[in-house]
Amino acid sequence: MEKKKKEVKEVKKENKDDKKNIKKTDRVLNNILLIVVLILLIYILFLTGAIKITTKNVKVESDKVKDTNTKVKLETNDDEVQTLYKSVELGRKYEALRHYYFYSEDEVYAKYMDSAFIKEMALSKLTIDNTAKIDASILEAGYKNIVGSNSTYRNRSFETICSYVKYDPDSNTYTVNKNDTCDTTNKDGYQFFDKITSAYKYNDRIEINARVGYAEEEKEKVSDGVYSSTGKTIIKKDMDSATSIGTFSESLDEIKKLVDYSKLTRYKYTFKLENTRYYFYKVERVDD
Repeated sequence: MEKKKKEVKEVKKENKDDKKNIKKTDRVLNNILLIVVLILLIYILFLTGAIKITTKNVKVESDKVKDTNTKVKLETNDDEVQTLYKSVELGRKYEALRHYYFYSEDEVYAKYMDSAFIKEMALSKLTIDNTAKIDASILEAGYKNIVGSNSTYRNRSFETICSYVKYDPDSNTYTVNKNDTCDTTNKDGYQFFDKITSAYKYNDRIEINARVGYAEEEKEKVSDGVYSSTGKTIIKKDMDSATSIGTFSESLDEIKKLVDYSKLTRYKYTFKLENTRYYFYKVERVDD
């Protein structure tokens, strides 16, 4: 009898445990169902636009530095433009081979130019006689008037195309010994001409664009090693070019009026602003 009572109690206990497990399972299922319903509800609201997801904009600075320089077009006959261009006139003044030094590379910086050449440019601005003595400070001032006060300057003897300029450290003077028999004409038959075509002023510089052409005497072969002038002039884009842009019978002065400058080589001269003045910085070839 006691055994039967015990069995009945165990059965009741098992039934009670089963009911607890069923209720626990029901709660888990209900929770899962609730989560699923919430997810579906949020998804529906997102699709209908009731909920919007926004991200904070992050400003990314460009590595490229913005050019804040203003650009003002100058007239080609502007006094400032003409003065700056003439300050390096010697680079274009002599016969073609001397001129070629000025345009020897696609880009030539003043700081890398031969200091003797810059001194010669400064010297060309002075009115001097044979065996004249010049105070070294005057030549230095002329030198820095071209390339700037921050440029490196040293007093040393140097040669020009037709003179020897000797420096005397005791008197701090230069003696100019000119060679009167020196021939500055071009023996190779080259002449050059140039023309300012545009100029622009920026906050920190002035750029002057010029077209440069070469005039070569046309010759024809009359016998082995003997050539004779035809009386005509060949205009070339540069000294190294074998292709001409035209052959003219007129004088060079007339050719300058007739030639199409857009077909000539363009060079850009840059003059950097230093304090309140502009100084020669570089000259570069610009391919159109």
